[in-house]
Amino acid sequence: MLFHVLLATSVITDLRMKTLHKLSRRQFLHNIAVAGGFGMTGFGGLRLLASNPHSRHSDLLALRQAMIDTPVRVGSHRARVFTEVFQKHEGEPWILRKSLALREYFETVPLYLHEHDGIAGSISEVPGAMPVIVELGIGENGIYTGERPDRVGYLDGLVAEDICDYWKNRNAWGRYRTEILGQAPYASADEVPRNLDYKFISNQGHLSPSYQQLLETGLGGMLRQVKASDNPALSEHQRAFVTAAKLSLEGVSTWAKRYSDFLNNEASRESSASRAAELREMARIADKVSTAPPETFHEALQLIWFVHQAIHIEGHGYSNTPDRLDQLLLPFYEADVKAGRLDDARVLRLMENFILKQFDNSFWGAEHHLTQGFVVGGSTQDGRDQTNRLSWLMLEAATNMALPEPLVWVRWHPGMNRQFFDFCLKQLSRTIFFPMWWNDQVVTEGLMGLGISREDAFNYVPVGCNELGIPGQWYFNPKASVSYLQAIQAAMTSGKGYNNQWQFKDVAPSAGELKTFDQFAGAVGAYLYHQMERSYSNSMNVLKAQMQWGVTPLTSCFFDDCLSRGVDMAQGTKYNNLSCGGIAFANAVDCLAAIRDVVYMQKQATLDEVTRACTANFRGYGRLRARLVAAPKHGNDDPRVDDIISLVERLRDEPLREVCRDPRDGSYFGNTHIVRSGAVIQGRNTPATPDGRMAGTPIANSVAVSAGHERSGPTATLNSVCKLDAAKSWQCGYQV
Repeated sequence: MLFHVLLATSVITDLRMKTLHKLSRRQFLHNIAVAGGFGMTGFGGLRLLASNPHSRHSDLLALRQAMIDTPVRVGSHRARVFTEVFQKHEGEPWILRKSLALREYFETVPLYLHEHDGIAGSISEVPGAMPVIVELGIGENGIYTGERPDRVGYLDGLVAEDICDYWKNRNAWGRYRTEILGQAPYASADEVPRNLDYKFISNQGHLSPSYQQLLETGLGGMLRQVKASDNPALSEHQRAFVTAAKLSLEGVSTWAKRYSDFLNNEASRESSASRAAELREMARIADKVSTAPPETFHEALQLIWFVHQAIHIEGHGYSNTPDRLDQLLLPFYEADVKAGRLDDARVLRLMENFILKQFDNSFWGAEHHLTQGFVVGGSTQDGRDQTNRLSWLMLEAATNMALPEPLVWVRWHPGMNRQFFDFCLKQLSRTIFFPMWWNDQVVTEGLMGLGISREDAFNYVPVGCNELGIPGQWYFNPKASVSYLQAIQAAMTSGKGYNNQWQFKDVAPSAGELKTFDQFAGAVGAYLYHQMERSYSNSMNVLKAQMQWGVTPLTSCFFDDCLSRGVDMAQGTKYNNLSCGGIAFANAVDCLAAIRDVVYMQKQATLDEVTRACTANFRGYGRLRARLVAAPKHGNDDPRVDDIISLVERLRDEPLREVCRDPRDGSYFGNTHIVRSGAVIQGRNTPATPDGRMAGTPIANSVAVSAGHERSGPTATLNSVCKLDAAKSWQCGYQV
C-alpha cells in the first residue's frame, strides 16, 4: 500500500518562505515565466489559458507582495469588545456572553480592503494584525516563538493593562487553573506565564466545517433553522446554545452587510472605472449573501470566505480547511459556464485571490502559518473518481501564487484521472513541494477502524500539517501523547534519566535486570504506558476546560446535529475520536534496532556503556558511536528492522486501547505523528540517543527516516514506510 501522506515539513517551508519574501516582483514573474507561465493544460492536453501572465496577473502579484510585506501587528479591537461585553453581562451563561461579544465585534470592527483584492473579509481591523482571544487566554504562542525566537515578547505592552487584569482569573486559562486544577488565583496579571499552550490562546481548530447547507440556504436560511430550533422543551443549557448560535449568525450577516456598504463607499471614491465597477459588484455580492443563498460561483466563494474568516475570528487559531471546495463549488461553476457568465480565466483569478486570502489569514501574522489549506480530488466509496475541472483550476491557482501556505493536498486513489495525476506531478517543479498526497484506500480503512461509517470516511479532508477530519462531523483533537525517546532513556537509566532528572518508580525493572532485548523492549513499553496514563489524565482536564469555556457556537452551526441537539461542538460531534500523538518514531525504531544489534546480539557493548556514552554525548565513545550509527536504520528497506517497526507500533497501540477513551461517548482514540518544526525545536533539547544521534541535533522530521540515515534512496524509504500498519496504527494521520 502507498504511504499515508507525502509531506515536506514546515521547517523547510519556513526556509522557502524567507526566500520567497526576498524575491522582487520582477524576479517572481521571471521565475513563473521560466516555469511555464500561468497557462494550464486541460483534460485533453489543450493549453487553455495562454494570455500574457505578466499583464493579466500583475494586480494579483501586487496584492501578493503587499500581503507578504505587511508588518506583523497585534489587533486590539476584539480584545476590547470581548472584555466590555463580558463585563456588561457578568450574570449570563458563558456561551451567551461569547456570542454577544462576537456579534458586537462584527457590528463594530473597522473594515478595510487591500488594493486589488477581489474578496472581502479580514481577520482583524488592520492588515497583518493578530487578534487576541482574551476569553481563552492572554499569552504568546510558544510554537510561534520557538520557530521565531526573535519574536519573543511580541505581546509585550500591546494588550491594555485593564484587559489583562480583568481576565487574569476569568478566562479559560485562569478558570482552568483555579476551578479544575485547584491552584490559587493570580494576584496580578504579571503572574500569568508569557507562553500558554495553544489551546488556551485559541480554540482547538484542526477542523473542517461543512458548508453544504450554507450554500443551499444561505445565512438567512440557517438563521431560520436556528429560530425554529428554539422551543420550551429544550433545557436551559440547550436554549442558551440555540440563542448563542442565533446571535453569532446574526453577527456574520451584519458583517457581510457592512462590507456591502463599505465597498459601495469605496467604489464612489475610486478613480479607476474598472476597479469601481469591480467594487460595486463585490458590494452587490456581499449584500446578497448577507442573507440569501448564492447563485453564482463568485457569490458562493465570497459567502464561504465570510464564514471561514468568521470562524477564525471566533477563535479557531490553527488549521481550518474550508470543506471540499472542488466538490461544493462545482455546480455553481458548471451553471455559470453554461450560462456564459464565467470562463476558466475568471475562475482561476478568483481562486488565486482566495488562496491569497488564506495566506493573509494572519492569526499570528503571515510569518507563522495556521497550517490551513485545501484538498482536491478523491474518490467515492464505490471508487468513482471525483476529480473535476475545479480540481485542475484550484491546483493551478495555488501553483501560480507560489506560497508556503495554504497547503495543497490531493486525495489519490487507483482510479484517479491519469492526466490529472501527471498534472499534479508537474506542479512540483513549479512551486514549493505542492501538492501533497493522501491515499484514499489507507486513510478510509483507518477511519472505518475507528467506527466512522464508510460513506463518511470517504468524505475526509486533511485539517492541519497531517491531521485528519470530516467536514461537519469530526475534528482532530489530541488528548494523549507519548515520547518514544524519553521512554527509551528511562528504560536505560532505571527511570532516572541521564542526569537523574526523573523519579519514575516501580514502572519497569531496573536497567541491570534487562538481560534480553525482549525485556528491554518490555521496559520501554511500560514507560510508554505510564506516559500515556499521565498525558491522558492531564488532557482530560484540558478537555473539561474546552467543553466549558472553549465553546464556539458559530462554528458549531456548521457541524451536523449540533443545532438539533442544542449542544456546542465542544460537547461532542457526530464522531468523537480523539488522538494520541508523538514524534521521533523513526528515531525510536533506530534506537531499539541499535541496542538490539550492538548490546544484545553482537555484544559489542553493555547497556550501561551505551547509557554512559549517551550521557557524555559520545565524548570519549567515538568507536561505540560508530557501531551504533552502523546498526540497521529505518527508511532503507532493511528487513532487519521490520519487526522493530511493528514492535514500536504495538508498544504504543496496546496501552492506547486500554487507557484512552473519549469521556463523552466512549469512542476509541486514534494515533498520529505530527512534527511541524518539532524536528528542530525538540531536537535542540533532546540529549544524545542510542541510535548515535548527537545531543541538540534534529530528530526525525517524519515517520520515514531519521536525519542523516537515508542510505538507499527514496524508493527504499517509501518501501520502509509501507511497512507501517497505517490503517491500524496511524488512523489520524502521519507524514513522510
